[in-house]
Amino acid sequence: MSLAGTTRPDNTGVSLAGVQFAVLSTRNLLFLMAVLAMNFTLFRPSPVDLLYIASFLVTLFYLTLSPPLGVTRRAVLLALVVGAWAVSYFVASAPHIGEENVPFELLAKTFAIMIAVIGAFVSMSWNKRHVETFMKVYVVSCSIASVLGILGFLTQNQLLTWDGRAKGLIDDPNMYGSFLIPAVMFCAYLLTRTRANKLFFLGAMGLVLLGIFFSLSRIALVAALACLLAYIFFQNRRDPRRLLLILLSLIMAAVLLPGLISIASPEFSERFLERLTLAQPYDLGEQGRYGRYLLVLPMIAQDPIGVGVLQLEKIFPEPIHNIWLSSFVNYGWGGGFAWLGLIIGSAVISVRNYRRTGSDIPVVMVASLVGIVMCATLHEGEHWRHMWLFFGLVWGLNMFCIGGGETKPAARQGQRAPRR
Repeated sequence: MSLAGTTRPDNTGVSLAGVQFAVLSTRNLLFLMAVLAMNFTLFRPSPVDLLYIASFLVTLFYLTLSPPLGVTRRAVLLALVVGAWAVSYFVASAPHIGEENVPFELLAKTFAIMIAVIGAFVSMSWNKRHVETFMKVYVVSCSIASVLGILGFLTQNQLLTWDGRAKGLIDDPNMYGSFLIPAVMFCAYLLTRTRANKLFFLGAMGLVLLGIFFSLSRIALVAALACLLAYIFFQNRRDPRRLLLILLSLIMAAVLLPGLISIASPEFSERFLERLTLAQPYDLGEQGRYGRYLLVLPMIAQDPIGVGVLQLEKIFPEPIHNIWLSSFVNYGWGGGFAWLGLIIGSAVISVRNYRRTGSDIPVVMVASLVGIVMCATLHEGEHWRHMWLFFGLVWGLNMFCIGGGETKPAARQGQRAPRR
């Protein structure tokens, strides 16, 4: 029989590899669309929640098509720790389940923390190229949010501001400022990884920093600058001359920008200097923010179960505004120790990933998370989707994939993943 007449059944129909690629691409597209949608959080439930859930369902389908790939131990462990945190707030809130808004609050928290698990399951199959694509999309998302916030601040549009502070289409200025911090870190990372788009990422970094500046969130600005400087020191630790030039440029920008703005708008200068203090009137006094921190310590010791969601508002004029203390006093010792487990685990995993790969990706991811957690230390961060997203990414990133720009063969990933 001639070759021309030979049939080749292997080349007909749809191959498993083709289906896997299509499913993986669809999953990544849904996930990145959710990242873009994160700068719009005014609705409950938000469209971003539906996109994240859809990406998770597609991920589960992808895993059924690729049994050798498996689920990494870290992703499972994260799900257990986050699950323990969720069980704690459900148990603590059970006596109050009939109260108005309590069921909705529990549902909102559950949607938010699910993003950590989704982020881990999605990112465990990512290679370096996938991670950098995510970074670029996140920068675009934050650039959009920054433009909206800056325009809102300049025009004092009520939809885009709160109390005269920029917030874009995000719930409040503090959440807005913390959301922008990872984009600053990603720009710093991508500036050293690309030649063609340096001006874009430099401009995006300036735009995002301006958005944080106009949010007038003290902790967001401090966290962004602290994490950026720490990463710059880390990145240029072997090149003191370059490090000095970068630091001088940042210092000049930090001096010139507020000076120019104060000349253009004396009112803003006065407002900025008013915010640039360690304590506002609502921070001080027995019922102030810092006073409440001391008052809840005996409550934590006396109530291992926790008071439950929305219960502290019956005792104090405002919530605790500290995710560390909130986890203990609201959700009990179980919630508090689960939160500590998340923080310690994130640090350990990031150090291990960096040591094994030598890649800056684990460093920039954990630096982004640190910036967000710094903000949550002075605010209610339980509902911040971006915080839970970065917990998921830190725990989910597969060290055997992110070391290079090319995806490892599925069989090889499947052999190594169970050992993690």
